[in-house]
Amino acid sequence: MTTRFEDIDLKIEKLVFLLNAEEGNPGIYDLIWELGRFNLTIEDKYKIARLVLTEILQDDLVILEKYKDFKLEEKIATIDKGEIDELLNNPFYWYPCNEILSISLTDKGSEYLDKEIPKYADKINARLSGK
Repeated sequence: MTTRFEDIDLKIEKLVFLLNAEEGNPGIYDLIWELGRFNLTIEDKYKIARLVLTEILQDDLVILEKYKDFKLEEKIATIDKGEIDELLNNPFYWYPCNEILSISLTDKGSEYLDKEIPKYADKINARLSGK
């Protein structure tokens, strides 16, 4: 049975994405990979990733950076908020075989995680363990 978009707890996914940024992700496609735990349509996976990613970028919890390489060793630029929609609307950036867009946690994002994770610890642990 396919999971519906409406059944996904976006607050928990926001925290998962922030944890992903804290660990250092190899590209925004990894956020779609995180949603692979749910039996969602591909459209819903991208919809959720786009919604959550836009929110955490607009709230300055993460920054979006562009890299030349998969290992994130050759940084091209830090993306300005005004460019976010244009880049996220381009399928080129959602795949790992091109220039890589990656999110990095900001100090504000770290503070947010420190404050919110204890409130949702059980749900986060269940989500990350696949239960």
